[in-house]
Parts: sequence; structure tokens; C-alpha cells
Amino acid sequence: MYKIIISIAILSISFTVAHANWIGALKPDKKVGSVSLSVGQVTIESETNPLYSLDFGGNYYYDNGILLGATFGLGYTENPNSLIDNKNIFELNGKFKLGYSFGKMARGLALYGLTDFSYLMYNRLDSHLKDKTSSAQGIGFGGAIEYRFSNDWLLSASYTTTNMTHDSGANFDYNKALFGVGYTF
Repeated sequence: MYKIIISIAILSISFTVAHANWIGALKPDKKVGSVSLSVGQVTIESETNPLYSLDFGGNYYYDNGILLGATFGLGYTENPNSLIDNKNIFELNGKFKLGYSFGKMARGLALYGLTDFSYLMYNRLDSHLKDKTSSAQGIGFGGAIEYRFSNDWLLSASYTTTNMTHDSGANFDYNKALFGVGYTF
């Protein structure tokens, strides 16, 4: 009975929100998709290595200059532990943006804050000193700047810091500084 009441309540609320007149105020004035390749550095356990990332996403722009956006990326770097045979570290991330766009709609300079959800897959040493597949995840925060040219090319720079929670072992800091080149559509 409880599930039926909750289902009816969710359907009623959804129908009410879907037909509300105020919902049009939340509609963005411009939607822009993007794809970019980013190169930079990542600091893990006080060791710095290069990081390469391919990102897909987009932004919503409003007439008042507010920018909302999200990008999802696949990244690669190397494990700083010298005792590991397999040095590959793969990253999946989702970055959510909230900021301000200067100049014309969806063109020019934009500054925004980031919330970065990162998931790492890598090898670590187990208690028998053998490589073992492991993972870590965390939620980080940072900031970014981007410039969208009139010919739809995009330059961006970002910095995030994340406290990663290891599936077994100690937590560690994961800091990323990236410079990206992309194309918007």
C-alpha cells in the first residue's frame, strides 16, 4: 500500500510540475554542446604526472549571463608507485558547472565553479606484494575559465582538488590542472 501511495504522489507532482507556467523561466536561451581534448598534470601522493582527458558535454546559457553545464570525461595518467608493474590509471569523471558568461550569448569568456565526481581504476600492491586491481572515488571542487571563439573553437583551463576514497586502504588527495582545446556545436 505504501508503494502505491508514493507512486501516486510522484505522478501527481510530476504532472503538476510539467504543466506549470513558471517552468518556462528555467528554459535556457542557448544550448551549446562541446567535445574537447585536455592535457595537464595530476598530483597523486605528492607525485606529479601528465594527465590526458577526452571530454564530452555542454552548457546552457541564459540572457542574464548565468551558465550551467556538465562534461563527462575519460582520462589517462600513470601510477606514481614505482613498485607497480602496470602503471596505467584510468579515470571516469563528471564535472558540473555553475558560473557566469561575459560578452555575447555563448561566446567569449566564461568563469565557473566546478564539482568533479571522479572514479579511478588502477593497480596497487596487495599484502603479498602482487599487483591487484583497485579503485577510488571522490567528489572534488574547483574552478575553470573558458573562452569560446566566434568560429566555435573553445579554449579552457581548470583546476580541481578531490579527496579520493580508496576501496581498501588510505584516502589520498587527487589534484588536477588541465588545459583543453575543443569544438562546440
